[in-house]
Amino acid sequence: MERTMGLFGIADFVVKNSRKHVTFLDGVQAMINWQRLEKLLKRTLGRKDENTAGVKAYPALLMLKILLLQQWYGLSDAETEQALLDRISFVRFTGLSLEDSVPDHTTICRFRNLLMEKGIFRQLLDEVNGQMEKQGKLVKKGVAVDASIVACAARPRKQVVVENVVTDREEPDNPAPADEKVSVTYSHDSDAAWTKKGKTYHYGYKAHASVDADNALVLSIHATPANFSDTGELERLVEESHLPVKTRVYANKGYTSQSNSAMLKRHGCKDGIMDRAWSNKPLTGRERKRNRQISKKRYIVERVFGTLKERYDMARASYIGLAKVQGGLPLSSLAYNLKRALFLLPARG
Repeated sequence: MERTMGLFGIADFVVKNSRKHVTFLDGVQAMINWQRLEKLLKRTLGRKDENTAGVKAYPALLMLKILLLQQWYGLSDAETEQALLDRISFVRFTGLSLEDSVPDHTTICRFRNLLMEKGIFRQLLDEVNGQMEKQGKLVKKGVAVDASIVACAARPRKQVVVENVVTDREEPDNPAPADEKVSVTYSHDSDAAWTKKGKTYHYGYKAHASVDADNALVLSIHATPANFSDTGELERLVEESHLPVKTRVYANKGYTSQSNSAMLKRHGCKDGIMDRAWSNKPLTGRERKRNRQISKKRYIVERVFGTLKERYDMARASYIGLAKVQGGLPLSSLAYNLKRALFLLPARG
């Protein structure tokens, strides 16, 4: 049986009426139609699933808001439990009353794992983006795509020798030597992989993302082992971004291929992939000018990755294994989009 929450008393009335300033959390609360998110959660989570989130069954929407608070304030499960006991802004945002018991850290952890396992954060991100599109804060006239390395959560310990390490965004006409060997370290996260970027070796994953080139909102994000090619992930990003016809897709030279150009045409998208110089065919002046124009648009995805790594803990994975790394990326992106959208003005026209 689902708990009855939010039976407010005189203390809640006094606190509510003593506020003098509107907070960031008040803005997010007012910006989103939370009932649609609640319906999505209930539709996707059966009654049995909801009750596995803890000894006491808390409403799924309340638990989702708790996970968002964790993302915005960089809190562990235990720290979140304590914050819900003494931070009035957290209590108000989640819909708890001052007299309600709060979910403990194990309940928070189980609920997050449940949503990651079922891939619900991806659906929640799509729902929020749909609402932002209706509000004119997400326009999809242009989309920038890129990939960024996410370090493995388990620090490598054992020294081994690895042969033929894949070079990140390697030029097809200048491959790494077939007999390349390097002394590296090994981690027990077997889903992660090695890649070489410049002169540095990285063990972990890649986050592949598409971003609204106008307002820097994340449209789609997923993870692969670090040795996966950027080129092969473009179609998935395009499909999961739900792009309207004639959207221009901006990308760097790592995505240059005839198959990607043909794929964009099939999807009705405009080709904004940078031109690449080959050993026997240097770039023309027109191609260099085109690349500069594309670079001015696609840099925005690098800025989004920077924010996700600095403020949402994406620089290093928080989980072991591809499934959990993949499951956590849309949650971070959901929290980022909600905070970002709060300060955006609707597009004109």
